[in-house]
Amino acid sequence: MSDTARFWRTAEGAPLERSLRWLALYVAALTLVFSRPLWNYAQFAWKTELYSHVFLIPAVTAYLIGQGWSHRPRRVNGAPVLAVVPAMMGLAALQAHRWLGANGLLPEPCDQLLLPVVAWVCFLWAGVLAFLGTTFVRTYLFPLLFLGFVLPMPSAVRDGIEIFLQHASAEVSAWMFWLTGTTVYREGLIFQLPGLTILVAQECSGVRSTYVLFIVSWVAGYWFLRSYGLRLLLVVAVLPLAILRNAFRIVTISLLTIHVDPRVIDSPLHSQGGPIFFGLSLIPFLALVWWLRTTDQRRSRTTEGMGVAGEAAGRTADRTAEGSAPMGEWK
Repeated sequence: MSDTARFWRTAEGAPLERSLRWLALYVAALTLVFSRPLWNYAQFAWKTELYSHVFLIPAVTAYLIGQGWSHRPRRVNGAPVLAVVPAMMGLAALQAHRWLGANGLLPEPCDQLLLPVVAWVCFLWAGVLAFLGTTFVRTYLFPLLFLGFVLPMPSAVRDGIEIFLQHASAEVSAWMFWLTGTTVYREGLIFQLPGLTILVAQECSGVRSTYVLFIVSWVAGYWFLRSYGLRLLLVVAVLPLAILRNAFRIVTISLLTIHVDPRVIDSPLHSQGGPIFFGLSLIPFLALVWWLRTTDQRRSRTTEGMGVAGEAAGRTADRTAEGSAPMGEWK
């Protein structure tokens, strides 16, 4: 074995603390190389509401790793061969960024920043694999993948989500107006009510709060649920919750404007009331988390009980067979 191969892989593995020091140096150098796009992204995220969560993602990743630090491997073997895969993905992202930029296909700042940040994350994952190996990655797979939420959203994806939420919210709003008995004439996204005409604009889609709730659902599923199916159900449930929240906001503000005070439509409740309705949407979300957790625990107890009962039945059957079978049959 060459000296280089011996550096990465030894029979007993390298001490985790030493490998972490090497990784820290690598991350510092990598961040220095990508300092310009990362700094531009930090400035952009600071000024843009949709990306205000970006600064919390590394902190949450570190916290999740810290929560499970007692399960860390004491010695690790790097996997530089596997690290080539995310490293090649990072190089491909940089090459794609250069080609798209040269052809004028990066229209917005989020598009211009996406691929350099993707490359930084890929090279970061490559470093973790190279210095800490597959055992460490398997132990902390979710926190490492969770770091992907630091990436900016492409403008095409953002617009598509906004348009979908806009039209879906309009459909559910029409249904809610009907339930309340409100006289309404609808033409597409325009609702004409007694003394009020509203347009469900793309800005009313609530894409930011929906994305935040989507991220929260991943963390909640990781913390509280063991079943991957129930985790997926929690994540998928964010979409109908978001649509119901948007429709409830539209209908509430409209009815308050008609029946309570005409100035409500121009009040801060309309222009800045997103956090209030987001907080209200957490009530059904937390209720769903509680129900899924209860279901998950019930399933776990049933499975464990069946396993214990099966083992006990097997031992009883073995003892019965040993006591009743003639000796000649056991030769």
